[in-house]
Amino acid sequence: MDVRIAGMSDGMRGFALIDGKAAFVDNALPGELIRLEKIREKKSYIEAEGVVLEQSPIRIEPICPLYSRCGGCSFQIVGERDSAYLKKGVVEENIRRIARLGYEVEFLDPEYSSFEGYRSRCRIHYDLRRREAGFLSKGTNELVPISHCPALSDGINSLLKSGKERIASAARKRMFLNSAKGINSLVEVPIIDGGEGISLGDEDIAIKAGDCIYSVNANVFFQSNLLLLPRLLEYVKKSVVGNRIMDLYSGVGTFSALFEGEKKEVYAVEREKECLRRSRVNAPSAFSFTDDVLKWSKKQRIRPDTVIVDPPRVGLDRDVPPLISSFNPDRIVYVSCSSTTLSRDLGRFAGYRVSEIKVFDFYPGSSHIESVAILDRA
Repeated sequence: MDVRIAGMSDGMRGFALIDGKAAFVDNALPGELIRLEKIREKKSYIEAEGVVLEQSPIRIEPICPLYSRCGGCSFQIVGERDSAYLKKGVVEENIRRIARLGYEVEFLDPEYSSFEGYRSRCRIHYDLRRREAGFLSKGTNELVPISHCPALSDGINSLLKSGKERIASAARKRMFLNSAKGINSLVEVPIIDGGEGISLGDEDIAIKAGDCIYSVNANVFFQSNLLLLPRLLEYVKKSVVGNRIMDLYSGVGTFSALFEGEKKEVYAVEREKECLRRSRVNAPSAFSFTDDVLKWSKKQRIRPDTVIVDPPRVGLDRDVPPLISSFNPDRIVYVSCSSTTLSRDLGRFAGYRVSEIKVFDFYPGSSHIESVAILDRA
């Protein structure tokens, strides 16, 4: 069966209609004619792979020779600029289809970086029996050994090439401490490269991003793309209004740290204690709280000027947007790693309109999409 790809969908899969049913096609681009193979028909949609019969002019050959085997990247078939604009289109479609705001939203040009060497954080799998490090093959527990990855930083690639004993030591430590996700003889080892040092667990290192220096380690979340992070920080900072800022899901204080040395009140709320410990180092003047955002918000009578929210992929609890709206901030800055949950949540902020949305392609070569929505009082 041959189909013409109409657009892109979540997961950066091609989208087409077959007899009125949505079809999602791996490694397909808008405008391409695809001969479908490995068709998996579900109740309300179709998943498929296929052979390209007519190729899009923006299609490129994957940079990595392991692309078809390794599960680390899933969208290396376009360049960095085209990736960012295709992802912007996916966010626009999700906002239109899911949020149904009833008014036009301004979508700014997306931000993107180079693919090669962009990734300073990853999770390497180490096989304790075979003494090999790598990533898992897509959809399997099979290790794909690697000694060099074009997406990874020079520091992490140096580890893979000549520092595997350090990875092995970290894997054994995680296994013995029972903190590893073991798959047979495989142990997952988190790694973050700060440029001046590399952490493979709880070793603290310093990372400079823009005007801030962050204390982090591999066990806490921090953005992977240090090439693009300064532009995100700049955008969020310039979007903040007023002097009282509520930073919800504050993590290691990534945004709270932007206001150090300024006459602003910052309230940082983070459930993970290890993240908040880092946040108190990175943003020492902020008022920091270890608590669930929903529980903490219900106890507050603070009237912020700006609320920054940076939730996990599942988005906001249903009751959080109404609570934030009840604080009556002048502006809400919503940093999202899922345009689906972002689209769902935007309509739940009573009395607010989305002023603009900007996509940041933090993960070129992959299907992940980061975006920021700015909401102002209606």
